[in-house]
Amino acid sequence: MFGAVGWLREAGVQVLHIIGPRNADEAPVASSGVPYVAASYIDRMDLAYAAADFALCRAGAMTCAELTAVGLPAAYVPLPIGNGEQRLNALPIVQRGGGMLVTDADLTPEWIRDTLLPVLVNIDQVADMSEAAHSLGRGDADRRLAEAVIEIVGSDAQAPRHAR
Repeated sequence: MFGAVGWLREAGVQVLHIIGPRNADEAPVASSGVPYVAASYIDRMDLAYAAADFALCRAGAMTCAELTAVGLPAAYVPLPIGNGEQRLNALPIVQRGGGMLVTDADLTPEWIRDTLLPVLVNIDQVADMSEAAHSLGRGDADRRLAEAVIEIVGSDAQAPRHAR
């Protein structure tokens, strides 16, 4: 990302870059022009998601669930470790048009410039991807989980004592 900041800013793309504490000293500093903001940590991801039009992120299960719940399209970069589960998390989103998939090895400043940037500046494409991502999300997952728990607890309470 650091190598692509100039191209993104030239294209008018604002960036909120969560870099982690180990990379804080490496972040480019932008004093004027299109905002590029680097933060080591964000404790209100709900606000970051609300401000964003697109995400560039890993593909953990919660990240995929959160982004689809709020209808935020993303370029997913699965961790290149494990059994490929992060790729599998993102694959249905990508197949339905709600995101892009790029391998860790292929994520270069040039990939951001040549592949991601044309998407970011295409408002219609981002809007279509947002709708596709949202179609896969469960914005009411908290309510559905609570209802399921209440149903299970209620049925257990009504079961005969010897059946518990």
